[in-house]
Amino acid sequence: MSLPTAAAPTEVRLAHCLLDADGAVLSSERAEESFYAASTIKLHVLLAVLRAAEQGELDLDTELPATRTFTGADGEEFTLSGDHLDPTHPEPGAPIALRDLATRMIDRSSNEATDQLLELVGLDAVAAVVGELGLTATRVERLIGDAAALERGLTNETSAADLARTMHHLVAGPRLSGDSHELALAAMHAQTIPIIGSVLRDGVRWGSKSGWVDGYRHDVAYVEDPAVGGLRVLAVMTAGLAEEEADARIAALVRELLPEAAQPSGADENLG
Repeated sequence: MSLPTAAAPTEVRLAHCLLDADGAVLSSERAEESFYAASTIKLHVLLAVLRAAEQGELDLDTELPATRTFTGADGEEFTLSGDHLDPTHPEPGAPIALRDLATRMIDRSSNEATDQLLELVGLDAVAAVVGELGLTATRVERLIGDAAALERGLTNETSAADLARTMHHLVAGPRLSGDSHELALAAMHAQTIPIIGSVLRDGVRWGSKSGWVDGYRHDVAYVEDPAVGGLRVLAVMTAGLAEEEADARIAALVRELLPEAAQPSGADENLG
């Protein structure tokens, strides 16, 4: 069974936003344009979960039974299946701690973990985080795989500028507490589906969150290296490109914007 996602784009678009350690824009193109967000919205879900934990509303060490069945916008249950499933995720009913759900949502982009956390904190909590950060193009309006929400026109969107601002906040903004900050950095540093990270040379510290569905491929990463002037945050969003071409375009931007941190051209031939 194939669960619904966004309609494929009809035009090719490429957007990026590069920030320095202070959050100032160093380079941008079409950075405020909205794109279907794919899994990049998981950064906003992560922030909502960590905020709830810091406010004492959640305990990250609490264990819940894993699930792949959730409640849609119509009040009916739906079950994730097919490509929406992470084969390494615990089977339904097996115990899993909230901190592990949060980590798996980021480092391997688990949709089961994302929807379970979204049901726990609520879409309104994510919207509150989006509002607090002043994000102008970001909407997180539905769970992943919710057909009823899609039929109602609900979607998940963001922009390169908003992704860069979100990542900057996670890494260098008004900081989360030590435990929350370390969880976020460790999960992003352990990213199993890197795009920007695959282009960086050995010794550069980075963390990221990518996202993709047919016709859309995005990545946002923090890069820490003295050669590039300390911290940099780069977000790149693509639409209308095949996976290999999207990765090549993202790699080219990394080399153009962060040349000191990038591998030599050709070193990432197996990217993607």
